Amino acid sequence: MSEIPVLEEDQDPSFGPLMRSLALEALFYVPVALVYFFLFQRFINTPLFDLYKEMPVGYAILGTLLILVQGILLEVLTSWLLRRIGLRN
Repeated sequence: MSEIPVLEEDQDPSFGPLMRSLALEALFYVPVALVYFFLFQRFINTPLFDLYKEMPVGYAILGTLLILVQGILLEVLTSWLLRRIGLRN
């Protein structure tokens, strides 16, 4: 079977900004994730491990809340950054 060539006018016009947005998000998320990881290892690791040993249900609830808060904060920061750069209205 022969493949149909994709012409430049057939491409989605939002593909370029999407790729720039993805690259900027990756450049932004990697340092934030590394800082979060090292801060987590330094300050939160031992208290969470103790909570896990003593109250597994409390650990699960706190872990879920931490995941939600982290996701919300990263979404807010990313949206702000992309609006500031002008890639998102």
